[in-house]
Amino acid sequence: MAIKNVYDELWQICQEFKSKTNLKTNYIEYISALIYIYYVKEQNNLFSQLYEERNNYYIAELVDRQLEEIRKIINDNKIFTNLNFRNLIIHRGIGENSVLSFVILKLNNLFNDETIEKIMVANAYQEILEKVISLGEFVIDNREFYTPNSITNLVAKLVLSKNNETIYDPCCGSGNFLISAYNENKKVYGEERNISYYNICKTNLLLNDIDSSNIKLNEYINNKIISDMKYDIVLSNPPFSDKDYIKNLDDEGEYLLYKYNLKSTSYGDYAILLKMLDSLNYNGKMAIILPHGVLFRNSEREVRKELVENGYIKAIIGLPENLFFDNRLSVIIMVLSKEKSQENILFIDASQEYLNLRKTYKIPDMSIKKIVTTYKNKKEENGFSHIATKEEIRSNEYNLTIKKYIKKEIKLKSIDKNEILKNISSLEKEKEILEEHIKDVLEVLGRKDIVNVKVKENEEEDQNKNYDFDYTVLGKNISKIRILKKYTIEQLAEKLDVSYRYLTRVEMGIATPRMETLVKICKVLGVQMNDLFINHDIR
Repeated sequence: MAIKNVYDELWQICQEFKSKTNLKTNYIEYISALIYIYYVKEQNNLFSQLYEERNNYYIAELVDRQLEEIRKIINDNKIFTNLNFRNLIIHRGIGENSVLSFVILKLNNLFNDETIEKIMVANAYQEILEKVISLGEFVIDNREFYTPNSITNLVAKLVLSKNNETIYDPCCGSGNFLISAYNENKKVYGEERNISYYNICKTNLLLNDIDSSNIKLNEYINNKIISDMKYDIVLSNPPFSDKDYIKNLDDEGEYLLYKYNLKSTSYGDYAILLKMLDSLNYNGKMAIILPHGVLFRNSEREVRKELVENGYIKAIIGLPENLFFDNRLSVIIMVLSKEKSQENILFIDASQEYLNLRKTYKIPDMSIKKIVTTYKNKKEENGFSHIATKEEIRSNEYNLTIKKYIKKEIKLKSIDKNEILKNISSLEKEKEILEEHIKDVLEVLGRKDIVNVKVKENEEEDQNKNYDFDYTVLGKNISKIRILKKYTIEQLAEKLDVSYRYLTRVEMGIATPRMETLVKICKVLGVQMNDLFINHDIR
């Protein structure tokens, strides 16, 4: 059976289970429990008993008892304790077997097919996890628990070497980081605070033949990391900008705040980073996924200074937006080392290294190779990577924003001024024609002027507002001057440090720029403020 067929069969089982129970979300966790029971069969025959008793009216109670037995076998008294099969509401007709009986039958047939290898099931399970998340059918605490493989594979390649023996993820989620970093000579350790994610992680590792006995459920009582071990590699995608995390630190965490001059009012990003750094052995390496805010937030300037001056930061890599299933945020990878010999920091702007999959983006294999090669060879490439010295970073007051160190090459196109003016004239004529059409429509509707109608509708609350100035004049002037100065809208937006979408709205007269933005526009375009507001032809 092909891998796709395994996926199709497993997905059909999930959908059948969802449609005939009261579960519309998180049904994958119940399927995971049954998969887990099957794949620990080397030590027991529990799933075989379920299969034999599948048509028993009390099959749900039997599954619950089997899970209790599993917890004893693997010495884990927490796994799947949040699930209760006997409390499921199962929709069925009179005399019909329950959907649970059907699922057990189908899983048994699928897994006992001699053409199916365990790794095929593991891959299909990963795909189904992605699917249920993309559909919004696994929702717990609004945290991104599933990090796509393109990111985890990239991170693993950045920090792994042949000598690494222990790998640790303090925020396991689905376990993808540990799976990407694992091989036969390594041991994995991890912690997860949410039991649903913990169940998924343990199932994922079991399917990939990875010993999960060192994965612990940790509810973060006082945000204390359970393990006191030191690790060769630490890698994670922790919750972003957790405001509560830093408020509930243990004594060790409070000491790290003091040591690195991190304010107690800050977000939790650096508090987690510092705990990860502290868990490295003397020459260990770590990589962490973080929001861009950690690079420039004022309240975290001092901790950035400490990390830079101590030589801990090896690289900062900007990734594309829209890589995750539940948000469009662009993120960074920060690579750090416990060795303090690092004098420079490598910046990589990989924000354009993506493959558009419609709903999300993916970092393709070629781009992963390019990023890893650039990192390992400490290679500078115009517009892509730059090695910044400590002095350079000090001059930027420890602001680590990537675009401060990597300047995009701007290629100005040769523009015919007469052709531009001709196009503007043509657009003006088109505008006049459209306005005449609008007047015709308004006349049919019995209205004279859409602007007057809008003012009339709001005259009570806006009676003191000045309607004399038309911001479309400002937008037109900015657009004309920009074109005459041979800037594209993207180039001007980059120089103004605003998004091109915002600048487009300004030029259309939809958005009103603040005074500091107007000052920047005048400076970049080399004009006076009056030139932007006076309604006249600019030559």
